[in-house]
Amino acid sequence: FLKGFPSRLPLASFPLPLGTCSYAVTARRIVTRIPCDGPPERLDDGAVVLTGRRVLDVGPRRRVLAGFSGPVVDCGPATLVPGLINAHVHLELSRLRGLSPRGQGFAAWAAWLMRQDLSPPSPEILDAAVSEMAEAGTGAVIDVGSRAGPAVAKALARGGLSGLVCHEYFGFRRLPPADIPPELQAAVAGAPGLDAAPSGHALYSTSPENLRRAREACLRLGAPFCLHLAEQAGETALLATGEGELAELLRGRVLPRDWRAPGRSPVAEARSQGLLGPSTLAVHAVWLDAADKKLLAASGTAVCLCPRSNAVIGVGTADAPGLLAAGVPLCLGTDSLASNDDLDLWNEVRALLAAHPDFPGGQALSALTATPARLLGRERDLGLLAPGAMGGAAVVPDDLTEHFR
Repeated sequence: FLKGFPSRLPLASFPLPLGTCSYAVTARRIVTRIPCDGPPERLDDGAVVLTGRRVLDVGPRRRVLAGFSGPVVDCGPATLVPGLINAHVHLELSRLRGLSPRGQGFAAWAAWLMRQDLSPPSPEILDAAVSEMAEAGTGAVIDVGSRAGPAVAKALARGGLSGLVCHEYFGFRRLPPADIPPELQAAVAGAPGLDAAPSGHALYSTSPENLRRAREACLRLGAPFCLHLAEQAGETALLATGEGELAELLRGRVLPRDWRAPGRSPVAEARSQGLLGPSTLAVHAVWLDAADKKLLAASGTAVCLCPRSNAVIGVGTADAPGLLAAGVPLCLGTDSLASNDDLDLWNEVRALLAAHPDFPGGQALSALTATPARLLGRERDLGLLAPGAMGGAAVVPDDLTEHFR
């Protein structure tokens, strides 16, 4: 990285060397911290010194650069923010980029996915996906998968990203004794900043017993419990009446013959199973009524919005302003390349703002940083720019800068 690197280099974005050499990044404005419940903390004409993605120093440019002899990346008039956290991604589906049907609804998309080769992708495919996230400013992830957890963990470690690799519980059969596969535990053991935990797929695809077991394991581990919830209309119909196209797709394949609809909304059913709470991350949350939003807010459950994935599949648009007004903490995720065009979180922000132009910029930044950092229990080293933080930094794209002033 350092060979031939000039002492001052103006860039719209910047590379993150993963070696042991320190480098500095300067910008006209640096957002050092984005509280979940307050205005962002800003620093004008500042600098950050990093080694890889670990922050060594941050402060006024003149003070930080005094005596600093390493390379300096000058981002000019740009705004620098803490490294982003992708709160929901399935890296094991990265081989499926550009292949899925678009806008045909969830049942058609799920039927297509069932016909695909879902074996773990090659290291080259995973490394490319991780690099794509890193180049867009992502420093940590919450990844969810079932087959490729060890390979995903190794790819994240090679790319210098941290976060959580979740082993997704799926189906109605009783699970093996181990909460996390030993191979996944071994893969994260030697990777700084990476942890493993179970997660639940969905209320319609995972037994109540398996969902409760996953959540209880997450509570013991201090990890967020992730669950796809209220993603599409078929899920609402299935849980309310046991009918609909999703019921037709899953009956005999996933749902046991003796399964009966609980007669409740997905959120109400999640509450009845004891799955909601401050450590739960409900993913998608598109099909909600006012009562559902109140239940989520009262329980402290966070929601991960995946605007572009919802559009590609054709399941609708989440009411982000309504969730925010109800007091529901929000995160943002790209979902997988089986239902998205790329893994750039800034494109999720653009999609969010296209649907809701008045969505507050500070809340969008919190959804990219502070809220997922809290869920991960890592408020001290992710989602902020302070000495000891290890999520790196991201440059706000020019077209979004005004929204985040």
